Amino acid sequence: MNDFSGADLIADALAQLQVEHVFAIVSIHNMPILDAINRLGKTQIIDVRHEQAGTHAADGYARASGKLGVMIASTGPGTSNTVTGLYEAQYGSSRVLVITGQAETAFYGKGLAYVHEAEKQVPMLASVCRRVESPRAAAQLGPALLSVLTDIYTGRGAPGALEIPIDIQYAANQPVALDLPSNEQFVPDEQGLAQVVSALSESNRRILLVGGGAIAAGAHAQVQALAEKLQIPVLTTVDGRGVLPEDHPLCIGNYYNSAGMYQAIADADLTLAIGTKFAVGVEGQFAAQTPPGKLVHIDIDGNMVGRTHHAHVGLVADARMALLGINQNLPDLQANDAQFTDKILHAGEAIRQAMRGRLGTDWPQVMDCIREKLPSESVFVRDQTISAYNWGNQQFPIMGPRTSINPTSGAIGPGFPMSVGAAIASQGLDGDTAKDQTPAKTLVVHGDGGFMFHATELATCAQYQVPLIICVFNDSGYGVLRYLQQNRFGRINETDLGKVAFAQMAQSMGVPGERVASVAEFATALDTALSVQGPYLIDVDMEHFAPMEISVMPKKKD
Repeated sequence: MNDFSGADLIADALAQLQVEHVFAIVSIHNMPILDAINRLGKTQIIDVRHEQAGTHAADGYARASGKLGVMIASTGPGTSNTVTGLYEAQYGSSRVLVITGQAETAFYGKGLAYVHEAEKQVPMLASVCRRVESPRAAAQLGPALLSVLTDIYTGRGAPGALEIPIDIQYAANQPVALDLPSNEQFVPDEQGLAQVVSALSESNRRILLVGGGAIAAGAHAQVQALAEKLQIPVLTTVDGRGVLPEDHPLCIGNYYNSAGMYQAIADADLTLAIGTKFAVGVEGQFAAQTPPGKLVHIDIDGNMVGRTHHAHVGLVADARMALLGINQNLPDLQANDAQFTDKILHAGEAIRQAMRGRLGTDWPQVMDCIREKLPSESVFVRDQTISAYNWGNQQFPIMGPRTSINPTSGAIGPGFPMSVGAAIASQGLDGDTAKDQTPAKTLVVHGDGGFMFHATELATCAQYQVPLIICVFNDSGYGVLRYLQQNRFGRINETDLGKVAFAQMAQSMGVPGERVASVAEFATALDTALSVQGPYLIDVDMEHFAPMEISVMPKKKD
């Protein structure tokens, strides 16, 4: 008798993928899968409190570790809750897999009001996933899983989903051998490489613009080698932060979209853009900000090359392999014009200092305190909040790849659950990076409004003693929207939320915490947070801190 079921196939596949943690909420429509995972004992299940939060956590896990992030949900209402998390993962090119149940095949599509029936679940998931599969027979489960995984791992990362009718989870099956694609199909062609090298050879006022695609490809060493060889200043997108340590003399950081920087780089004769989509901001911000000089655009996704801006040279390739080819084929070129490079570096420092000056007297000290005390390998996560916009996304130094995470879609709220996933990714299967080593804690910068979206995940943090420091910057409302409303309408609407006692809320769920009302109190609380083994919440009462000048986006023109 074959005791190996469809659920066992899923558990075995996760083990083959070396997925050490999955996020889940148990349901009658996924119980066989969770039981199989626990029986096999190769993957730890993290019980989240909401499927949206679990999908965001899987996303944070994937971004911090480079591994597959997995959320296991129930059919119907459980799966509909995952859609927002999948939307963010799609926006952030993140490798996330949602596995969900479905009504048994005898009732699927019959319209009989079967419990949690969701006949349109596949098209719903397809609106936020690149690939969705739904097997209708036990023999189709293995190929369906492999099809979704193949898509997730081909080229630019993207989420995928697999719905499995409950009877197929119980039915006899066989293990599936996973043969995932490599990026060999994205090796740059010799002609394309020659065009890139030629463009580099014909220029001497070059800039590098590096996005999240370079982080995903593990191309940080190659970026640094090229920058140092030709003395090219390196600008990053927000998702490309950490590709070069931000204390490196050639690293300018996430200032490409700054008006002052755009003016400084205007006389560049070449922009080498690697792994970036040239994302357009609210109301078309940055769409007209044409990269200076000749644009050489390298991306693994051919749909992105030259999409926002005309590319004089386009190369569809894996970023790491493209840069390896460029570095190997680069002749002894003249380094960048020293005066040009110095001008860009000085402009970057001037912009950094000007932005710091707008933070007031207290917030630079808070930022410096975090950077001084937090290990350089710790993951630094931000939600969409005033502190992120004004110092977290640009001013706070990032020292390595996969240590900077933020909601790429601009959504409010994903930061906390993403930080939970990132913090869990820093641990081994039994909760430690090694028996003699304590994992570096993850820290999340959050606003109070967005934090309330997923505050219940404090219970998850307590249950698993997640090594996470939660900094809630509490201004009793949606501070960014308050600023925009006042700026545009001269009044505010529906953005005051009242002051919540977050430390007490955390304590009620088993997470220690405290409210602070000064820089000195924050520093002491951060020391405490770093010293305890599990999670710790710091409720930062912004009312008692010197105000900062908010600068999110320009005033709307009449």
